[in-house]
Amino acid sequence: MEIFLCAILGSIAGIGINRGADRLIAARALPNVQARWRAPLVIGVAALAFGFLVARFGVTLQFALTAIYTALFLIVLVTDLEHRLIFDVVILPAALFAALASPLSQLGWQLSLLGGAIAFVIVLGIYFFAEIFARARKLKIAGGAFGQGDVKLAAFMGIVVGFPNVFPAILYTILLGGVGAILFLAYQLIAHRRVALTAAIPYGPFFCIAGWWWMVA
Repeated sequence: MEIFLCAILGSIAGIGINRGADRLIAARALPNVQARWRAPLVIGVAALAFGFLVARFGVTLQFALTAIYTALFLIVLVTDLEHRLIFDVVILPAALFAALASPLSQLGWQLSLLGGAIAFVIVLGIYFFAEIFARARKLKIAGGAFGQGDVKLAAFMGIVVGFPNVFPAILYTILLGGVGAILFLAYQLIAHRRVALTAAIPYGPFFCIAGWWWMVA
């Protein structure tokens, strides 16, 4: 019964996430490129995730926190996947909330904040390396090789998963990003009979997937 009720709650949250993504996109006057299946997919994923979370943690404070983080991961995933944008209005309050709520997590505030700091430093280093590499090779990548939003998202993810889970979470992100890049290049080759090596792919979804997985691990 609890799983069913929480799945319904997840469905309601999914509707809010979908509408929230639309409003964020509209506020920036960006084209609405959402596919027809986006809304039912987001609602369905949120329902399944909430049902899983209550089965994993029960009706506890930990369930409430992970449910909130799940919703935040989902809205970031949607906007970054569609527009390669991680909105500061979402990710900065998300990171602040996670930091303030860290004493309530099972990890405790020390391990949570340590995870956030480690993720921030590692991904910031990757960001600078990618920028230097792109300039050295004179690569013109739309939106940059790696986004500042990814650095902020990494900090949020690090707080949520904590130490030491931050290390496998980042590793999973890199591995998923590599698989995503290969699939994207394969799609280009099949659909357009060419490969654009300077085309950029969003990394936010990979942070969200890896972060969620290690959050509930």
